[in-house]
Amino acid sequence: RKTEIKPALMNAHIVVGIGNIYANEALFLSGIDPRRPCHSLSLNDYQGLSMHIQNLLQRSIAQGGTTLRDFISPEGRPGYFQQTLNVYGRSGEPCRVCGTPIEAIPQAQRRSFYCPVCQT
Repeated sequence: RKTEIKPALMNAHIVVGIGNIYANEALFLSGIDPRRPCHSLSLNDYQGLSMHIQNLLQRSIAQGGTTLRDFISPEGRPGYFQQTLNVYGRSGEPCRVCGTPIEAIPQAQRRSFYCPVCQT
């Protein structure tokens, strides 16, 4: 496909269940720029991306979710996973890996957050 990887991840006809937060975070952990065309990714890129998506979802569930509003679990606990986010919602803040400011761009009616140094 010639489409960019981030909008492809958000397309339920291609990948089901990946929201904007997880797509941004998985691409960061995989070192993939959200604007890269899908056809430019290698099999290793896709395998790494798949692994990071699975790990993110498992960690998020274990930590109570990524709801950025006033989420309270049935046990009365807030979700804490949002505090571990590397790029989502952090435009202008330093990358946790290299210190470069996180950038945000519009993509498919959503905002994509990425590190211009760590993600190529």
